[in-house]
Amino acid sequence: MKLLGAILYHIFVVLGWSFLISKVVSRLLGLKEKAGDNIGLALAYFLSIVLAVSVCWYIYNRKAPTPEASHPETIEQQPRIDDLRRTLQKPAVILRSTPAPGKPEGHVSCLGRVTWQFPGETCPVDEEGKPLEPLATLFVPKLPGVPAELSNVALITIFSTEEGWAESPETKPQLGCVIRTYPTLKGLVPCDYVSGIWKTCILTPEAVKHDMPQWPDCGGTDETWDIIRALEKEHKIDYHKSICDAVYETRLKADFPQSFSADASIHAVYETHKFGGYPTYIQDNEAPENYTYVMQIGYDPDANLDLADCGCYYFYYNAEKNDWRVHFDCY
Repeated sequence: MKLLGAILYHIFVVLGWSFLISKVVSRLLGLKEKAGDNIGLALAYFLSIVLAVSVCWYIYNRKAPTPEASHPETIEQQPRIDDLRRTLQKPAVILRSTPAPGKPEGHVSCLGRVTWQFPGETCPVDEEGKPLEPLATLFVPKLPGVPAELSNVALITIFSTEEGWAESPETKPQLGCVIRTYPTLKGLVPCDYVSGIWKTCILTPEAVKHDMPQWPDCGGTDETWDIIRALEKEHKIDYHKSICDAVYETRLKADFPQSFSADASIHAVYETHKFGGYPTYIQDNEAPENYTYVMQIGYDPDANLDLADCGCYYFYYNAEKNDWRVHFDCY
């Protein structure tokens, strides 16, 4: 496809310039009146213009420096860039969000709704007895990229206060969230807790292989980031453009690729709902001791999930204690 696109590009450029030049020359020299109705003469004239433009375009492209030729240091550093990518990349499971036409049926992950529970469970309430908002129903997919800490978890449901982000992590390490984990789907019964704030959105899982850290405090050793900073300084290499390839944010859904498929070979920061990979901290943060970052849920306009100013929940899990910690940040 790339080759076909390049060929069509060159054809359009040559024909466009040829048409423009032929019109200008015809008007200046009065060739239209001289040729009259002689179609053969007019065609020969236009083809000669096409030939001349093709030769000029060929010469121009041979002399024009390629991006690699303009930056030979990029070629020299490519093995190091490839090594950095292999060192930093992590598998993850992206949760792509789309508005739900109605109540999700079956074992479907979603935002703004909790649809499964054990018999006898009810919607949790806050300290004042007010029901919490159902934030998410997450069926843990058996896909590469799901953290090992969640290997014995089949379902996660999350309830949250509308203003849980304002809680202190020191006094309330779960920030007002009630998180329920289910080791198996057996014995679960359907329920339907619908948020009065957030809209229901289906979350479709898709595995990626190349999730990359957004900032040094998101992942990677200090030594690795020292190498990256040295490359950026000495060779004018930008981490996100030259090593990361791209940053995909939920705030820019229109710029998302058609598929998050790892076959695209994009080393990217996936700043969206996901299991595993790297947290995409907006501000500085440190993971709680003995707890592992396992997933995040962030700003989603389709779900009306604003979370302060384009904020994000980061979830940490201790599998031995079956206990959670939550961090929140925003712009």
